[in-house]
Parts: sequence; structure tokens; C-alpha cells
Amino acid sequence: MDLDVTLENHVGIVEIKRPPNNHFDYKLISSIADAFDSFDQDSECRCVVLCSEGKHFCAGANFGKDRDMHDKTDPYSELYIQAVRLFRNKKPVVASVQGGAIGGGLGLSLVADFRVGCAESRFSANFSRLGFHQGFGTTVTLPRVVGNQNAAMMMLTGRRLKGEAALDIGLIDYLVPLSDVRSRAIELAEEISEAGPLAVTSIRSTIRAGLADQVEEIVVRELSEQIRLQSTNDFKEGISASLERRKPKFSGS
Repeated sequence: MDLDVTLENHVGIVEIKRPPNNHFDYKLISSIADAFDSFDQDSECRCVVLCSEGKHFCAGANFGKDRDMHDKTDPYSELYIQAVRLFRNKKPVVASVQGGAIGGGLGLSLVADFRVGCAESRFSANFSRLGFHQGFGTTVTLPRVVGNQNAAMMMLTGRRLKGEAALDIGLIDYLVPLSDVRSRAIELAEEISEAGPLAVTSIRSTIRAGLADQVEEIVVRELSEQIRLQSTNDFKEGISASLERRKPKFSGS
């Protein structure tokens, strides 16, 4: 089972179980969306914690092993249809981010209303380092959290931010020891759950008004650019360099 879903003290726990890197595909994203939908219909659930088993929160899609993601002309359409569903959930979400939230994993963490991290957390919109274009609605969600300048810096450089730097720009809300990341995320979810549940969902709906629609619109553009860039030499070089753990040598072709 790739996903474990439980409910305790009004907090729903959605745990990804593909350790150590927790790479995703459209089936996993669909399962998470199904879990969110189920919790939306459960009055006992007032907040959700999104977490994962293993070293990393989510290292995005695995181009090295998933041949469908690597070779298929359009491997993302179904994935992004499912991803948009994540932004239409009604209950607040707290992400527990140990280790890396890389590429699409960063996009997944940005589904959440809040993120808890640690010194060992790593956040990267590494798409440009792959000769690629960001996806998962990150074009909209990252600037919304860290501001346009910080988002542009992350996306254009592809740099990797450690926990302290992520806290400085507001990408995470709490920086705690690695051993406390999940428990602190649950504590925050329980604190939210102590507030009036009808008020919480109403307030959240107002705060996030239009976000899912913006994501749904922007993924069309993101997908178009990803398909275009996937046929370039730079993309092939970026993926090869990533798998070989070396610095890419892009040619602009």
C-alpha cells in the first residue's frame, strides 16, 4: 500500500509510503486526492496532515526508473488533472516536510496551508537545472507563499534551500528538530481543530478563493512548455546529469 490514511483527534493523517524518496505518479496523487475528498465528507475530520515515510517528503517524479514519465510524449496530463483536485479540498492541510521536497515534491508541499520543516529539509524548484519547466501549479503557488522575487530566484536558479533559508522566506512556518517534524505538524493541526470547524472551512474558503481555478488554468501553460522542452537536447542533458550526479552542460538546443 502506497498510502496510509487514519483519523484521530479530529486530525486526518495522509501518509505517503514509498520510502525513501516517495516519488509520485498520477495514481499516487489520485489516491491522495481521494483521501482529501473522503475527509471533506467526514465531519469528524477538521484538519489534515500530509506526511511521508522515509528520508524525504517527496523527491518529485522519478525520471530514472519510471519509463512512462521519461518517454511518453505527454506524461503529465492525467497527473495534473489529479493535482488540481488537491487544491479543491475544503479542510486545512499541514505538510510535515522531512528531507527533500524537490521539483514536483515542492509543488505537492505547496498544496498545504502550512509546512513544518527542520534543518535537514531541502526545498528546490529544480526544473531549470533539468532544462525543464515547473509544473504542479508551482507557477502560482510558490509566489503566493514566498513572494514573486523569492519564487523567481528559486525557479530561475534551481537552487536548493535548507530549512533555515526556507523559514526566512516563509516557505515553512516552523523549524523544529528532525525528530519533531511530524509531531509538530500534528500539534498545529490539533490547534486548528480546536477552532469552530464551520468557521475554519469558511475562512479558509475565502482566503483561498480562486486558487484551484488559477492552478487549473496555469497547469495548461505549464504542461505545454513541459511537452515542448521535453524534446530538447537540454532536457536530455539535464536528466542525464541529474542521474549521474554531475553538473549539466546545457547547449541551448
